[in-house]
Amino acid sequence: MIGFDGGAHVDVSPPGVDPGGPLLVTPAGTTMVATDGMHAHLDRLTALQHELRAAAAALSLVQSGTTWSTVPTAPPSARRSESELTRSITQVRQAGGVSERLVNALRCAIQAYDDAERRARDRADLAAAMLGAELGPLVRTMLPGIALLAFSAYLASKAPDPGGGRAAAIRRFFLDHPGLITGPAFVEKVRLFVSGLDEATSSALGIPAPVALLLGVGGVTGVRTSARGLLAVGPLLGTFRETPVTVQRVSTARIDAPDGSAPVGAAGRLDRVPEGDQVRIEKYEAPGQPNRFVVYVGPTETFSPAAGDEPWDLTSNVGGVGGLEVGSFRATELAMHDAGVTADDQVQFVGFSQGGLVATMLAGSGEWNAAGIETFGAPAGNIELPAGLDGMAIRNSDDFVPMLAGPQLDHHVLQVERRAFDEGAALPASQAAPAHQRDAYRATALAVDAATSSAVREQNAALDSFTADYLRQPGAAVTVTTYHGERVADTVETQQTPAPASAAGGRGR
Repeated sequence: MIGFDGGAHVDVSPPGVDPGGPLLVTPAGTTMVATDGMHAHLDRLTALQHELRAAAAALSLVQSGTTWSTVPTAPPSARRSESELTRSITQVRQAGGVSERLVNALRCAIQAYDDAERRARDRADLAAAMLGAELGPLVRTMLPGIALLAFSAYLASKAPDPGGGRAAAIRRFFLDHPGLITGPAFVEKVRLFVSGLDEATSSALGIPAPVALLLGVGGVTGVRTSARGLLAVGPLLGTFRETPVTVQRVSTARIDAPDGSAPVGAAGRLDRVPEGDQVRIEKYEAPGQPNRFVVYVGPTETFSPAAGDEPWDLTSNVGGVGGLEVGSFRATELAMHDAGVTADDQVQFVGFSQGGLVATMLAGSGEWNAAGIETFGAPAGNIELPAGLDGMAIRNSDDFVPMLAGPQLDHHVLQVERRAFDEGAALPASQAAPAHQRDAYRATALAVDAATSSAVREQNAALDSFTADYLRQPGAAVTVTTYHGERVADTVETQQTPAPASAAGGRGR
């Protein structure tokens, strides 16, 4: 979200060595976090428990026939077999009891660990909120100085920078010190700062600290409030100004099955997320079946706070976190309309970084028939999604960008986290925020594809089958269309015209 999507990649890890950590999984409908390995062990123990119960039932059925011990003329071998069968049933039932206790113990261990983590996080969040509420009056007294600094920074940004030396120096600093903004410790600081920001803002505006704290803890204010406040002030300095947008169809290709291929796994879907031309839409057709669509939304293209001609910018980032219909969101909707997506068509949304934010906004808007979603590094934790949606939200735990939207509030889809660079792993010297780069998320996506827990495998399979099921049918085809969106001047009348001409909006409805 904040200007670190690009940069050449230099692999500092030995060939074939993954510098990342284990997958942490939160199944949909829960808040219980555990490693993929623990969930896989739980799956295997549960399956073993069921198999032992079935085996004991089958042996008991065999035993339910003639009881040889009551037949005086029964041969000794029959009596011995009956005794061994009884002993086997007892042993299988005992093994079943052990497996059941192991399942319960593992679940309790996962729950206890998660409860301890949650209590510690809740205490830290409360402390951050209280500190923010108390610091509000101090911030208010410093407002003139803050405004002067902001205005000075604005003037400095407008000063000539021949050859881009000033920007290059800032970038070089972060490239030389990638660890400053990469790692769980920094991510936690960002999370706590965002957690206390709304209380600090309310208190700075004159609301008594206890009331500001109650408003924040009660969910009345939050990161959306802070983002919208920034958008309200920004235009006074010529920044964060929303505009109408246009979209233009860049390319269209129709591929008949079996030449057409469906994406396989999280890595396959991430590979199809575009850059430059920000939206890719795949239309899947099969005889006698309603059309299906996959909408891929790209990451931030520019990080200037002043709106230019790029809708995938910082204005859309901040406004999206604020829950507003920003330029990148509206441009994606215009592209969907042009591609023929209707409110009844099933749509799967995939996005990286700001693209994940837009994908989540679209899936949660209620305007589209969302069938699945997969996001990578999206600052979208404050957006509610409908229940029963296939998919997963994938984040690197040493990537601060997802935390800019505040803590993860929605758990209607599977949450998957992994540290992109484990403790002691060398960080790429060519990337300012290496844990937020596409190659770091591709490594995490490959780890997702290699997961062994049923929670991850089932969601991956559901996303795969959405497209693969169609392309396996005779006569199926896929049409791939890419779009490029741009901002236009506020004076342009809102309209929508078919591509390849431009379409400006507005919602575009």
